[in-house]
Amino acid sequence: SPQEKGSTFLQLGSSTEQQLQVIFEVLEEYDWTAFAVVTTLFPGYEDFVDYVEVLTDSSFIGWEHRGVLTLNLTDDPEGTRLRRQLREVSAQIRLLYCSRDEAEAIFRAAGQAGLTGPGYVWFVVGTNLGGSEQLPEH
Repeated sequence: SPQEKGSTFLQLGSSTEQQLQVIFEVLEEYDWTAFAVVTTLFPGYEDFVDYVEVLTDSSFIGWEHRGVLTLNLTDDPEGTRLRRQLREVSAQIRLLYCSRDEAEAIFRAAGQAGLTGPGYVWFVVGTNLGGSEQLPEH
């Protein structure tokens, strides 16, 4: 269960659809059926949200989709609004779609909000996350 492991950061370099298919296989394997979607306004986010709905609606598994949080990272230099919004997400499993730079800001805020420790699992999906030498420290 999420309680047994620390925060998990999964990064894949393939297309968004393939990434999501793999993530849902992992969720099914661990019986992590309750999840939330977190996106920014990064191009493609609507397709990401739509495809998550396709995968859950067409499945015989009783997914508990706890909603979509769409973040607007502008005009929030201290991350105050971001921390508040991330705290409002009820699911411990979070599927995040964003750019690499946005991921750093989001994980910084999530860490400050206590949302990256044991019990929280983040799956990061994006077209431009692969090929980097290091992951965000958060």
